[in-house]
Amino acid sequence: MKIKAYLTIYLTLSLTALLAVAMVLLAGIRKNTARMEEELALDTAGWSVLAEYHQELFRQYDLFFIDTSYGSSYPAVEAIGEHVKSYANRNLQNTNLIDARLELIGIQDAEIAADHGGQVLKRQIVEYEENYFGLDELENLLSKFEITGQEQIAEKDLLKKRDENERRLASEPPPVKKVTKKRYHLDTGKTEMIEEEEEVPIENPAAYVNDLRNKGILSLVVSDPAKISGKGISPEEYLSCRRDILQGTGILQERIEAGGALTEVKEKILLDAYIFQKFGYFGQEKEGAGLDYQVEYLLEGKGTDTENLKAVVNKLLLFREAANAAYLYGDAAKMAEISAMAASVAAVAVAPYLQPLLETSILFAWAYIESVQDVKLLLSGGKVPVIKAASDWQTSLSSILDFKGGTVSEGTSRGLNYQQYLSMFLLTKRENELLFSMMDVMEMDIRRTAYNENFRMDGCVSGFRAAAEFADTGGGNCSFLRTYYY
Repeated sequence: MKIKAYLTIYLTLSLTALLAVAMVLLAGIRKNTARMEEELALDTAGWSVLAEYHQELFRQYDLFFIDTSYGSSYPAVEAIGEHVKSYANRNLQNTNLIDARLELIGIQDAEIAADHGGQVLKRQIVEYEENYFGLDELENLLSKFEITGQEQIAEKDLLKKRDENERRLASEPPPVKKVTKKRYHLDTGKTEMIEEEEEVPIENPAAYVNDLRNKGILSLVVSDPAKISGKGISPEEYLSCRRDILQGTGILQERIEAGGALTEVKEKILLDAYIFQKFGYFGQEKEGAGLDYQVEYLLEGKGTDTENLKAVVNKLLLFREAANAAYLYGDAAKMAEISAMAASVAAVAVAPYLQPLLETSILFAWAYIESVQDVKLLLSGGKVPVIKAASDWQTSLSSILDFKGGTVSEGTSRGLNYQQYLSMFLLTKRENELLFSMMDVMEMDIRRTAYNENFRMDGCVSGFRAAAEFADTGGGNCSFLRTYYY
């Protein structure tokens, strides 16, 4: 009997220890199960929020962003947390394993489209274009954007020379010549011949073109001016002019680490390619857009299509005038024509010293009317080489005297078209200004669609980091820090 008592006590103590271990294991299992369920619920909620991307922005621009206004009048990043919390708790209601609930949620970081001068938007555009083209096609695209010939035009220097020449010509005192006149003396009744000096007006052949520069030019370069878009917007309503721009925390570190290694040049080319895929411009207008000439708006930022087109046309005219002047200086035959015209004017004015100034003035006048024809050709869908050959020249010297515009030739198969000239101008624009102007246009277009009257790109989020705390009826709680992005 004594041996049996010892055995009973031993088994009792062993069972107590085993039960304690089992309870610890069960508690651990319950805790880990709860943690797993809560983490799965949080992840499902996070990805569900990302599934709420703005559909109209995706349809028009192939961009994935959460509109944090959720159809209300004002965006708020905190609204993402409320959506995560709602989804997570609904997920947890569907499980019988634990009775847990997401108690606290906070959005610690958020990528807003306008952050860091629009770099969040740019990163998504670049990633889209990488996938759109592929590596092989990307290399082909790079080669296409290398401007043919890589000619260097000292545009500012040439136009500075033109302006300085006109100032000098205007400041020159008018030439005088001696003329013989009859003078009648009343007291003696006699007539005598006397010599007097008389100013000689200078009939500058370039005067008409110089006046033309200061007048409206669209009617000369657009085949049917009546068809120019009359659309307009109020710039202060859009991102680039608003003062209350919402800010996030910039590109998430996880995205930076997972990003590619494209060079800055390739990123610019992809951004340029995206613009001409998604934005309209003169001759290739986007249907239903807030402005018809969207690329022109990106360059100039004015409130109407007419103003933007006019500003781009003037920029084209300046560029082409400098290029055409550079060509004229190198064409001996055309320089001889210019010299002959200037010499005849100087001879009539008895002012041979003015011939060099007149030559420069006539040269730039001829370059200008040639530029008008160039721009007209570009706007009609033709091509114009950056630096011309003799066969590309369209106008005669005599046309500077009374230029009214006219028909343009069919052009050549070489050179750049209007889109490529716009690309050249886009590459010179500051990137943050360009990205903000792009977001202006996106806002214009999205606001024209149903239920998006208050849409704002600075209310759009492409990724976020959430801190979450769960609690269950057993008194347990778990905390998570999770990141979600497109």
